[in-house]
This record gives sequence, structure tokens and C-alpha cells, in this order.
Amino acid sequence: MPTRTFYNLPEEKRRKLLDAIHGELVRAPFEEVSINQIIRMAGISRGSFYQYFESKWDMLEYLMADYRETLKRHALASLEQSGGDLFGMFLDMFDFTYTFVIEEKNNAFFKNVFSDIRVNTDFLRQLANESSFGEFISELLPHIDMDSLDIRGKEDFDNMLGVLLILTGEAFAGVFFDTSSYAGNRERYAARLELLKRGFLKVKKAGA
Repeated sequence: MPTRTFYNLPEEKRRKLLDAIHGELVRAPFEEVSINQIIRMAGISRGSFYQYFESKWDMLEYLMADYRETLKRHALASLEQSGGDLFGMFLDMFDFTYTFVIEEKNNAFFKNVFSDIRVNTDFLRQLANESSFGEFISELLPHIDMDSLDIRGKEDFDNMLGVLLILTGEAFAGVFFDTSSYAGNRERYAARLELLKRGFLKVKKAGA
């Protein structure tokens, strides 16, 4: 992650650097990204770059973390608008991600970022990381309508999140790696969320 020096930069200078990084990732696949190009566009020295980021991978980790923060803000807005609908929030995040990725500047950016198999693997690993997913949810927890869920203890909630993690990791990977399959992926993801929300066991009526 960036050094404290990066966060202490004036807002205008930090934004110029991030714009330069984004512009370079729009131009070239991740493995071909040039630090020289970035520092030229940002108007800084090579030494200054390494005062802000330890490496190209460190720079990428920050960009992915920044995206996750954007996603979290959208998730919070979704919960506030729906009155705490957890399942609706996940579908909203899926739609938001698709809309975000297909924007022309972002589409080229993500294609170049994920052109490197190491980036793909790391991204999927983070999607499947239970602790980071749980941390994401815990920050949203006060805004989730828990009374609408048939949760009978913390273990129930944790296990439900485990199932959601698997469904969400697969669905979001599809959005990032193949936007052309959005409609089919969305339909499948929505159906699986609905099944999870509804449950499978029929409740027998008394006397039946």
C-alpha cells in the first residue's frame, strides 16, 4: 500500500499522480506498464514515485483497494435506500460493477489490469478471502435489516456469508473478465440469491 508520504501529498498533486497511473494502465497491459511514462505524465521524479509506492504491484494494490472503497460506498447507499435489504445490496453491487467496468476508460483499464494472470489470480484470491469479505460486511452490518433474516445465531450469519462469498466471487469475476456475458451472469446470480433468500425446505402447515 502507499506510504504515508503519498497520503500527505496535496490533493491536486495526488490526483495528478493517480490520473497518470490510470492513464498508463489504459494505454498498456499491466506487465508492460512503464514507471517512466507515469512519472513523465505526473511531472515527478522516479525517486518521488518510489517514495509513494514500493513497487508497481504496490501501486496496483492501492488501486484495487480504492475500487473496493467505491464499492462499499455504493453498497451502503443501496442498503439505505432499500431499508437494509442484504440480498438486494449484492445485486445492486453486481449491476454497479458492470456499469463501472464498461465505461470506456474503465473498460480498457480493467482489461489491461487483468491481462496478467498473476493479477487475475491475486484478484480472485482476494474475492475468495473470507476475512476480507467478513470485514466488508461487518462495516455494513449496522445498516442491514437483520430482523428480515432467519438468523438464529452468529454461526448462522457467518455460514450464510460463506455461501454468499462463493456466489459473489464467481459472479463478480465474470463481470471483470467477460463483460459480454453480463446478462446471463446477472440472471444466474439473481436466481441464486433468490434461492438463498427463500430457502428450500417447505414449511408444513399444521395438520397437513
